[in-house]
Amino acid sequence: MANSAMSVVNQAQYSNFGSTFLGPVLSFFSEKLLLNQPQDTPIYFLAREGYWLQRAYNQYLHGAGKQRNSYYLLASRAFLFKLLLSDERSYMFSLKGDFCGSFYSLMRTRFLLSDAEITTLFTEQVFNSQIDLSKDKNKVVAMLSASRDKIDLLLAPIKCAYLAYLESIEVTSQSTLHLVDLGYSGTIQSLLGILLNKNTHGYYLISSNPGSHKIAGTSAFMQGYLKEGVKIGDGYLPLDRSMFLESLLTAPNGQFRDIKFNTLNPNSFDMYYGRKVASQRYFYLLEQVMAGALSLCGHNAQYAISFTPNELEALLESYLAKPNMIPHAVRHIFDIDDDVAGNGTVNAIQFFGLG
Repeated sequence: MANSAMSVVNQAQYSNFGSTFLGPVLSFFSEKLLLNQPQDTPIYFLAREGYWLQRAYNQYLHGAGKQRNSYYLLASRAFLFKLLLSDERSYMFSLKGDFCGSFYSLMRTRFLLSDAEITTLFTEQVFNSQIDLSKDKNKVVAMLSASRDKIDLLLAPIKCAYLAYLESIEVTSQSTLHLVDLGYSGTIQSLLGILLNKNTHGYYLISSNPGSHKIAGTSAFMQGYLKEGVKIGDGYLPLDRSMFLESLLTAPNGQFRDIKFNTLNPNSFDMYYGRKVASQRYFYLLEQVMAGALSLCGHNAQYAISFTPNELEALLESYLAKPNMIPHAVRHIFDIDDDVAGNGTVNAIQFFGLG
């Protein structure tokens, strides 16, 4: 009996935290999406944040008595980096940022290549080369170009399966692809535009690069509803400490890493994911947190309750800047994986010293 009572208390604590911390964010974003989604055009929520963003949107639509079409789209930066490894148009994204180490490590961490794939594609001299991307980008491009035919042969089955998957959720039939994500720089949006040779429209909570961009002959329009034109390190707290949101707005699976046709049913797909972090290992706790957030979305839509950007920023900053605002019971699920940047698993509360 005591355990049952304690469980009810914990569930209420999780739910209340979700409604106060995430509920206003998801309600605000969902309202903006409803106002801006073309009525007869589906929007695609990008993995992994899109898992809960889509559910919040559907809850908001239900509360508002509206109907719109949407899909959850499996994608990740690293997977698309790999898929476009032989396409020089993608290098402006996949070869930017800091990296110092061996060519082998670059291929493993940033492009998801296995040991067998690396040794098949590149000579020992190449994959043992030491790389500093700030100085050696042209060297890396030359190494990749020299193995382009091998790379295309290796990636052909993966690309075929992924394009078939995208066709199955009507992506390939869209004239302009409408994508939803938390933010911020629009990398996945840009890479999908390159892969599909399509114009794209990105809907973000925060957009670092708002407006229209020409990318590899396509148009990529990016729009942020809470804030635009800010980058990490500019001092805008909801962006600088966005890993608090990212750690909770996650699907039950790890990073999307690969896709293959199912061997028994060629019309279905086998998806492969990376390791799970705490919020995914304890997903049942995250579901209790999100139950409160989703409930608030439906309530706010039903009664036309809105938040201004200033109100939302003030609420977020109270959680993101002050210690002990986040209940002890949920602190262990504030983990994210930052493998693409080579940082492994990072806990937001510990990282920012708010424990």
